[in-house]
Amino acid sequence: MKKICYKFLKYKDQMEFRFTIGSVDNAVLKFWEPNAPIFEERLESLEYTFESGYRTSVSCEPVLEKNIVNVLDAVIPYVNGTIWLGQINGIKRRVNTSKFTTEDMVYLQKAGDCTKEEFIRDLYEKMKDNPKIRWKESYKKALGLPEQVGVE
Repeated sequence: MKKICYKFLKYKDQMEFRFTIGSVDNAVLKFWEPNAPIFEERLESLEYTFESGYRTSVSCEPVLEKNIVNVLDAVIPYVNGTIWLGQINGIKRRVNTSKFTTEDMVYLQKAGDCTKEEFIRDLYEKMKDNPKIRWKESYKKALGLPEQVGVE
């Protein structure tokens, strides 16, 4: 990010960086996004980009585990744009579990728990008043929110 920020410094007013962070748990991130950076590296990159004067945003889509508020608490100070929250869509249709180990099934369960109405409603109640938070269609539909809620 240091190289990218430096290279595009004269264009920073025309750019926004969006970082995908669906969990603070590096094992969860590694399972769903093999070879992607760990949480700490993503957060460090977000912080550096923010402090370099760029517009920043975060996508927690999909939310990969119930501790997503830990992600939000960590990233909010470094986001001057928006934070998008959304669930994993079509998990049973998209994921072939025939070769999953017992450990793999734990990650599937964690992501699946984030699609349950109780979790979604609790997350909404915790974050609904934060002006940075935006709700993807998957969560708006589950909450019965009007389409214009959480739209810039």
